Amino acid sequence: MISSIMKNLKVCIVDDNAHFVKAFRFMLEDTQSEKIDKIYEAKNGQECLDLLKEKPIDVVFMDIDMPVMSGIEATKKIVDAFWGVKVVAISFHSEMSHIKEMLEAGARNYIIKEDINKEILEFCLA
Repeated sequence: MISSIMKNLKVCIVDDNAHFVKAFRFMLEDTQSEKIDKIYEAKNGQECLDLLKEKPIDVVFMDIDMPVMSGIEATKKIVDAFWGVKVVAISFHSEMSHIKEMLEAGARNYIIKEDINKEILEFCLA
């Protein structure tokens, strides 16, 4: 009974790097499958916003550098328009300026892609 209650999160991975998306999806499915009901994908911030208008999504893993609409701009729009959606920044950028920009835009967490592991994902999906 408890496992069916827990497996209800809808997640979206927003990144223009198809190889990263595939690897990140595998990691989520491998380590967090008991919590996640559905994983969506978007190649940029605008695709994510369009998806949010049609699908109930709980957690967005958002890259920063993408074509069409950056993760910073998309995060601001998500926080303003979709109350309750948790945005987690994921980027190779480790500079404080990037971290500060994403957190100021409304991201709840910032993960450097090279540091992603099971414990960090558990924390982000809690």
